Amino acid sequence: MFKRFIYMGLVASSVWVLTLLFFLLQSSWAFWHQIGVQVLWQDEWYPYEHLYGFLPAIVGTLWALCIAMLIAVPCALAAAIVNSELVPRQVQPWGRVLMEILAGVPSIVYGLLGLWVLLPFLQKHLNLLSGHSLLAAGMMLSLMVLPTMMLMAEDALRAVPLEQREAGMHLGLNWEQRLWRILLPQAYPGMRSGMILSLGRALGETMAVMLVVGSMDRMPEPLYNILQPAQTLTSRIGREIGEASFGSLHFSALMACGVVLAAMALLLGRLAQGRAR
Repeated sequence: MFKRFIYMGLVASSVWVLTLLFFLLQSSWAFWHQIGVQVLWQDEWYPYEHLYGFLPAIVGTLWALCIAMLIAVPCALAAAIVNSELVPRQVQPWGRVLMEILAGVPSIVYGLLGLWVLLPFLQKHLNLLSGHSLLAAGMMLSLMVLPTMMLMAEDALRAVPLEQREAGMHLGLNWEQRLWRILLPQAYPGMRSGMILSLGRALGETMAVMLVVGSMDRMPEPLYNILQPAQTLTSRIGREIGEASFGSLHFSALMACGVVLAAMALLLGRLAQGRAR
């Protein structure tokens, strides 16, 4: 009976994913048919002039993800190690509860926090015209994905058997040696899953990024300049979907942005499976 419910859930999930992909492809087919895939490497986005360059938003999305992971991964792993291995056991539940609360905060709250705190801080200390930038988007995403990554990394560390910890002590390994030779190698699969899950959330985040990235459809000049306002695929969809009439070419172009996001998510999942093997 239990297996039947598992199979039913698997079938329902598969049907839902296929339905979502079908909706995206069907809604964006007119755009792909009329404009073509060359928009993926074009850099001008003016819908009312029938210019639909995806490249600035794709580059902005990748930059925001890279910045978020560069900040969040070391911070989350360090927090997980400290909370699971170093602080007293009486304090550990409080740190975990705090992270669980942060993981449940709505994204719009993070976006407002970015508007009121992060953007003025960047504008003042980096001498920017406004704080809107790829750096702000990446920092905001890192704050949003850090709790999930930290909780999953902590669970992975706690799952390491006590016998292996004791064996390391009996071999004369100090705490740092046990961490690098026993705990982290054993916990790596769970930590990797947390990183991939967090990366998936960062990829699909809309509201917080839309409020801080600046929504400028242009390539960074130079390409590594993360202090300029930019655009991501999700912020473009969130900002323009209300202006596009249903069934128009503009609407179809925004659905095509969703197709690109779905393709990136599928590629991420495929890479995760490849690493797991």
